[in-house]
Amino acid sequence: MTDQTTQKSPQPRVIRVFVSSTFRDMHAERDELVKRIFPQLRKLCEERGVIWGEVDLRWGITEEQTSEGKVLPICLDEIRQCRPYFIGLLGERYGWVPDSIPEEIIDQEPWLGEHLDNSITEMGILHGVLNNPEMASHALFYFRDPAYMENIPDRVRSEYLEAPKAHEIEDFGIDEARSRAQRRREKLTALKSAIVESGFPLRINYQDPVHLGEYVLEDMTAIIDRLFPEESKLSALEQEIAEHEAIVSKLSKEYISREAYFERLDEHSQNDSQPLIILGKSGSGKSALLANWAIRFRSRKPQELLLIHFIGSTQDSADWKAMLKRIMGEIQNRFFIDIEIPEESGALRSAFSDLLIRVSYKNKFVLILDGLDQLDDRDAALDLAWLPLIIPKNVRLILSTLPGRPLDELERRAWPSLTVGPIDEDDRKLLIKTVLAKYHKTLNPSRIERIACKPQCENPLYLRTLLEELRLFGIHEELDVRIGSYLKASTLETLYEMILERYEQDYERDRPGLVRDAMQLLWAAGRGLSQTELLEMLGSDGIPLPHAFWSPLSIAMENSLVNRVGLLGFAHDYFRQAVKKKYLSTAGERQTAHLRLANYFTSRDLCSRKIVELPWQLSKAGEWHRLVELLKAPDFFTAAWKEGEFDVKRYWAEVETNSDLRL
Repeated sequence: MTDQTTQKSPQPRVIRVFVSSTFRDMHAERDELVKRIFPQLRKLCEERGVIWGEVDLRWGITEEQTSEGKVLPICLDEIRQCRPYFIGLLGERYGWVPDSIPEEIIDQEPWLGEHLDNSITEMGILHGVLNNPEMASHALFYFRDPAYMENIPDRVRSEYLEAPKAHEIEDFGIDEARSRAQRRREKLTALKSAIVESGFPLRINYQDPVHLGEYVLEDMTAIIDRLFPEESKLSALEQEIAEHEAIVSKLSKEYISREAYFERLDEHSQNDSQPLIILGKSGSGKSALLANWAIRFRSRKPQELLLIHFIGSTQDSADWKAMLKRIMGEIQNRFFIDIEIPEESGALRSAFSDLLIRVSYKNKFVLILDGLDQLDDRDAALDLAWLPLIIPKNVRLILSTLPGRPLDELERRAWPSLTVGPIDEDDRKLLIKTVLAKYHKTLNPSRIERIACKPQCENPLYLRTLLEELRLFGIHEELDVRIGSYLKASTLETLYEMILERYEQDYERDRPGLVRDAMQLLWAAGRGLSQTELLEMLGSDGIPLPHAFWSPLSIAMENSLVNRVGLLGFAHDYFRQAVKKKYLSTAGERQTAHLRLANYFTSRDLCSRKIVELPWQLSKAGEWHRLVELLKAPDFFTAAWKEGEFDVKRYWAEVETNSDLRL
């Protein structure tokens, strides 16, 4: 019997809303939302420790994207990433109906085959809401009062109504053009009726953009209050837990399980008293193995606590003291053990050892520490001075590492190990089919064989990365050339360098330097960046970068990025190192990137994001005078101390260690 509660993952504290409407007749409404309403909602979210973001694809869609059929997939993918939040605006226009939909998009979204004559707006509403009943409490619709048309000047009235289009009159004659306009009006009426009958939240006949803004502010505030009441803000510990659980979720996708490894971990969790060391080359799948086994373990034994910590994955995860504090804090919460967590290193080591003994009397506890080699090299952390020599029998400890000082110490302790080997050719072929099938793509047997037989493809991360690139390549006739080009990369580092070059070629047409600038910002971020923060810094003259410029790149990078509770960061250290090598090879470039983020967060109102990122950026940039002035500011100091006194003390120590200043 245990007094531990069932293990649950925290609810993601993210609200990212997709704004759907026809474009030309809704500029005033979208301006009201983007410039006046959404900033208020963002501030409310930040006060609750929630990441806010909105997607407005009104600006940035180019003629090339339209002609190449890229508008619809961008729209559908952004809607998917925003689920379950959606705002739909409808007036008297049905919207643009594409001439055709590429077959590969229909292969990925078969339901589109029944809607080839629908507008992009209706397809977005179907995809985002009407085909997904689970959206019921988070999707909001607003119909504009037809009387609004009385205030529209005659010279632009045609942009607000479904009227015959000039090119239709020229191509088909006036009678056919009128007939087509009438069909669009009928489809709009049917769409509105479907929304009314769906039962989704709906406001009818808003009078003008200001009136709409009042409705949206009221309705979204009610959603925020319901999901994230004022008293529900995550603690620093809960935030850290959520970030690691996001990594578990990321690593669970398209995993080809190797049952022998799962069985060995099962056996260890039940019988072995000594810790188990997981070995294997970088990229061999150690983290994915542990994440997927953790998911299975939790589903089978929901009453037993399993805690997983990915070292080096978040801002403080490689700090041994912060790691122990996180582990001890979660043990306290799960087992209701009252213990003081000390600050001093020696006392913290002792307290950690004592707590493991205490928890061992209550129930089995599985602790996974992934990536010991990535610990910060201070206080003998890499020599595992913080890790007790004897682990209590009811504590199941699983450790992974690459060669180095941690492994040397583990071998000295003579704890048993499990080596994750390369995937064999059969598993490689299965992985190829599984990953591509997710996108309704296939390769013929000869191409599968050509890829699977290459020695570098025995590394699961290499193979997945290669497949992600191939599934984005749209010229079937040139596929063999593209496969051959990528297979020349014998290492992951080389492959990622090629991918970054490909990104520059494909995604900088409308915003030169986008890849470099975005990668530098993401590299320099401490906990990651929300999409809103990233777009604001990538914009110019105070105007954020249009979503339509960022979306194609973010879609391509989907598997190289991880979303940790609304904050984007790199999913793999290989990719992070490739970015550093290509775009931040000098100390001056790295300092400039940290300063850019520091200046951005300096301009922000006081909120949890500013408290977390600003002092960290100033520290990394070596801006000790600015850091001292920041920590001396009463409002910031009070808020930062409340957020985490350990971090404040750490920054004080860094100032005194690295400068002549004293606080």
